[in-house]
Amino acid sequence: MYLLTYLLILLSYPLLFLMITPFILGPVTIYLGFRAWRNKLRSQPGVSGLGKLWAANAMLIATASMIFQIYIINTQYRA
Repeated sequence: MYLLTYLLILLSYPLLFLMITPFILGPVTIYLGFRAWRNKLRSQPGVSGLGKLWAANAMLIATASMIFQIYIINTQYRA
C-alpha cells in the first residue's frame, strides 16, 4: 500500500499539465496513505507515538504533495 501511494504521488507530477490530477490523484493518494497507516497500526497495536508518526509518513507526504501541486497550478498558470 505504501508503494502504491508513492508511485501515484510520483505519477501525478508528470501529469500536472492536465491540471486536474491534484484533485483526483491527490485525494486517492491521501486515502491510500490512510489505509496503509491504519493497516500498519492494526498489525502492530503497541506502537509508540514516534512509530505512529513514521507509519503516517505516506499520508503526510501525499497531503504535502497535493498542496504543493495546487500551489504550482495557482502560481504558474496564465490564462
